[in-house]
Amino acid sequence: MKKRKVNISNPDKKNSIKKMLIGLVGVALVGFGIALNSAAMLGNDAVAILYDGIRCSLGFPIEKLGLVTNVVNYTLIILIFLINRKYINVGTFIYTIPMGTFVSIGSELYNLLNLQNTLIIKILTAGLGCSMLFTGLGIFISVNIGVDPFTAISMILRDKINSQYKTAKVICDLSSLTMGFILGGRIGAVTIIAAFIGGPVIQKVSEIFKEKILYTLNNKTLKLS
Repeated sequence: MKKRKVNISNPDKKNSIKKMLIGLVGVALVGFGIALNSAAMLGNDAVAILYDGIRCSLGFPIEKLGLVTNVVNYTLIILIFLINRKYINVGTFIYTIPMGTFVSIGSELYNLLNLQNTLIIKILTAGLGCSMLFTGLGIFISVNIGVDPFTAISMILRDKINSQYKTAKVICDLSSLTMGFILGGRIGAVTIIAAFIGGPVIQKVSEIFKEKILYTLNNKTLKLS
């Protein structure tokens, strides 16, 4: 009598691992985008302005932006854990732990290129930075493995003031922007671009990635299992 082979592969586990790896790619793009926008010196999104403002207030060079990013995010995770730990999950750590490292790598790679500090170079750098930032956030959102610390803070605020998420998000973004600017963070063209088109672009990237890429990966996993 032949022994029957039992398929012990778990499609759900495979999908989870794939999503985490894809989410990590998204985080890398976000980190590189923040680094390029900071190098271009044409402003950044609200959260990155807070990072940059804290860096400036401490007198750190631009190369230390990754370190400051880590300190801010780790501090927020501790705060979230103390206030409402339900918003901390695997995605929070996948986003937070390597973010500062990716920002530092992005800054180092940019410095290695030794580009001229002309306006056209700044514009091209900022354009690439915004593209990477928005694409990375869209990818991370699409895999649905959790939220970053600043999104978690927005959700906690939403619960506290009993409002819609978008209201809490605007409050958090304005607070980050104001504090970052006061501390020395640079506001510029990228800040305006991020405020007006960042949301729609991120949402579109997330929808396309979810419909095209994740759907294909899920089907392949089911066929292989």
